[in-house]
Amino acid sequence: MCHNHRQLTQANFQRDFSLHLPAFQTAHLRLAIILGVFGLVLNLFPIPLFANVQLILGNVAVVIVAILLGPWYALITALFTATGLMIVWSSPHVYLLFLLEALWLGFARRQDIQILYASVSYWVLLGIPLLAIYVAVIAKMPASHIPFTAIKQAVNGMIYAAIGELCVVAIPSLWHFKGKLTNLNRRTFSSQLSYLFTLIITVSLLVSSLAFNHFFIDKQQVLINRNLDDTATHLSHATDNYLAYNTQVIASTAKFLSLSNADINEWQALLSSVHDSNQGFKTMLLANEQGNLLAASPMANIVKLDSLSDISSVSDREYFTQAFYNHKTFVSPAFIGRGFGNDVIVAISAPIFSQIDPNQARGIVEGSLDLRYFSSIDKQNLHHEQQSILLTDENNNLIYASEGLGLAPLTPLSFSKGSDIYRAQLQLMNLHNLDSNTPEYIYAQHKLNNGWQLYVLEPFVPLLKLAERQYVNTVILLFCSLVGAFFITKAISKLLTEPLSLLAQHFGPAKQEKASDEKFEHDLLDKSTPKEIYSLYESLASNQQALLEHQQELEQKVQQRTQDLEAANVKLKDLAERDPLTNLYNRRYTEHQFPLIQQMCERGQDAMTLAILDLDHFKQINDTYGHLGGDECLKVVAELLTSLFKRDIDLISRYGGEEFLLILPICNALKVEAHLNEFKRQLAGTVIINPQDHRSFNVTASIGAVIANATYSDSLEYWLKQADNNLYLAKEQGRDRVVCSLIV
Repeated sequence: MCHNHRQLTQANFQRDFSLHLPAFQTAHLRLAIILGVFGLVLNLFPIPLFANVQLILGNVAVVIVAILLGPWYALITALFTATGLMIVWSSPHVYLLFLLEALWLGFARRQDIQILYASVSYWVLLGIPLLAIYVAVIAKMPASHIPFTAIKQAVNGMIYAAIGELCVVAIPSLWHFKGKLTNLNRRTFSSQLSYLFTLIITVSLLVSSLAFNHFFIDKQQVLINRNLDDTATHLSHATDNYLAYNTQVIASTAKFLSLSNADINEWQALLSSVHDSNQGFKTMLLANEQGNLLAASPMANIVKLDSLSDISSVSDREYFTQAFYNHKTFVSPAFIGRGFGNDVIVAISAPIFSQIDPNQARGIVEGSLDLRYFSSIDKQNLHHEQQSILLTDENNNLIYASEGLGLAPLTPLSFSKGSDIYRAQLQLMNLHNLDSNTPEYIYAQHKLNNGWQLYVLEPFVPLLKLAERQYVNTVILLFCSLVGAFFITKAISKLLTEPLSLLAQHFGPAKQEKASDEKFEHDLLDKSTPKEIYSLYESLASNQQALLEHQQELEQKVQQRTQDLEAANVKLKDLAERDPLTNLYNRRYTEHQFPLIQQMCERGQDAMTLAILDLDHFKQINDTYGHLGGDECLKVVAELLTSLFKRDIDLISRYGGEEFLLILPICNALKVEAHLNEFKRQLAGTVIINPQDHRSFNVTASIGAVIANATYSDSLEYWLKQADNNLYLAKEQGRDRVVCSLIV
C-alpha cells in the first residue's frame, strides 16, 4: 500500500508540475535561441556615449520574442543577451534586471498591453528602483551618480523596446509567424495609428536626443578641457615667474654680499632691508662656512643673534650643502622648517663668495618662500569656486593643495586615473577613493620649469549633472511629444475613420431598404474627403442598388422554391407514412406509432384492440379480374374501414398485400367484436366494379382480434402474434368470420 501511495503521490506531483510549466514548441524555442545568440553578439559591442552610458541594442531580440511568443521564450532569449552584457560589464545585476524585464514584457503582452507602455511601466515601477538599490548598496556608487545611471538605462530600455516593436511591424515574415500570440481584443484603426505614431516618435526623438546630447556633452568637454588647460597654463606661468623672481632675488643678494665690502656685522641690516623689499619670502637668513647663522629676518624671530649663532646651525640642511659646496643657486623640495616655526617651506639658497678667492664660498644666503602666495593665486582664479589646484615638488610631495581637497602638505600625492568604464575626452582622477570606478575629478596637468607639477582640478559631478539634465529634458520632451502626437493622430484618424464609420452605418443592415431611394450626404464627405474614401462610397452605393435588385429577385425565387419545397415535403411525408394505393398508413408508420399509442393507453389504464383483417381468396380475384380489379378491391376495403372506424385516435393501415391492421385505443371491450362483425357484414354486401371490364364481384374478410388492457404488453410483435392466431382460427372455421380474444 505504501508503494502504491508513493507512486500516486509522484504521479500527482508530475501532473501538477506539468500544469505549471509551459509546453515548449520546437519552432518557437529555435527562434528564441537564434535571436538570443544574435542579441548576445550585439551586446558584446555596446555603443559608448558619455561617461558610463552605453547604448545596448541586443535586447531588441528579447522584445521581439516577448511580443511574438510570450514570457517564457523571452526569458530564454534574455539569458543569452544578459550573458553578453555580463561579459562586457562583469556585473551580475544584468541577469536580475533584464530577466525580470523579459518576464514583465512577456506577461504584459499576454494581457494585451502594448510593449512600449509595458517598458515604461517596468522601468518606472521596478527597473529604476532595483538599479538604484544595486548601484548604491552593492556597487557602492556615489549618490550623485545614481540618478544619471538609472535614467540613462531607462531611456535605453525605451529605445530598444520601441525598436523591437517596430521590427515586428516592419518585418512581414513575423506578421504570420505560426503560433504567435494574438491580441485579445480587436483594436480600432485610431488606436493602432496612434500607437504606431508613438513608436516612430519615440525612436526618432530618443535617437536624435542621444545624438544631440552626445555632441553637446562632447562640446562641453572640449570647453572644460580648454578651460582647465588655460587655467593650468596661467597658474603655471604665475608660479614659474614667482619662483624665478624670488630665485633671482636670492642670487642677486648673494652676489651683492660677495662683492660688497660691508663688514659681516652689517649683514643683518642688509638682510633686513632686502627682506623688507621682497615680501615673497617668509624668512631669510645668512650663514657662514660652518653653517652657523649670522643674520636672520624678520628680527622678531631672533632674541639675541649671539645666542642664536651658538645654538643654531643649518649645516645639515640640503639648501646649505647644495649652495655652499656646489656653488649654485638651489631651490629645495618642500620640508618642515625649524627654528622659526614648524611650517612647510621651500628654501632658495645661493653661495656668498670671498673677495680674496672668488672660488671660495664663505657662507650662504637663504630665503624661505611664503607658500601663502599659492593660496592667493588660487583665490584669484576666475573659476575658483569650481576649480582646485595641487602643486607638487620634484619628489611628488604636496607643496600646496586647495582647502576644499582636504589634503595635507608635504604628503606624497597619490591618485588613480579614471577607469575604462567611464568614457570621456577629459583626464579623470580619483583622490580620495582610489579603488572606485567612479571618477571624482577632471584635471589638467602642467610641469613647471623646475620640475614641479601643477594640477588644476574640477569635480566630475557637475558635468554628470549636466548630462543628467539633458536626459531628463529628453524624457520630458518625449512625454510632451507623445501627448502632442496623441492629439495629432486622433485628428488624422478622425479624418480617415469617421467617413468610413458613417459609410458603414449608412450601408449597414438597418439602412438596406432605404439605400435605393436615399442619397447619403454628410459634412465629412465633401471635397476634403480623401479620394479613395469617396470612390469607395460611390462604389458601395452602386453595388448596394444592384444588390437590392438582385436580392428582391432572389427573394421571389426563394419564396416560390419554399412553397414548392413545402408541397414536396408533404408529398414525401405521405409517401413515407401512407400506402399510395389505399392512402392508408403503411407498416413502417404503424410500427413507429404503436409504442406511443400503447403508452398513452397505459397511462390512462385503458383497453385497446389490435385486429388483423385478411381478404379471403384475394389471389383468385387477381387471377379472375386482373390487377386492376384487385387494386379496386383494396381501395373499396380501405374506404369502408375509414368510414366505420373514423375516430381520430383509430389507426388503420395496410400492413401488407391484402392484410389490413386496426389499432383501436381506449375502446369499449364489449362492443369491439360487434363493430368488427358489422364491418364484415357490410363488406360482404358491397358490390365492387372492375374498372377494366365493369364486371361486378364481392369479397369477404377473415378477422383475428385481441382485446386487452394496454399493460398487456409493450411489444407490437406480441400483440400481432395473438391476433394472428385468431386470424388463423377464423380461416380454419370457414373464413368470413371474426375471432376475437378478450384478455383480462
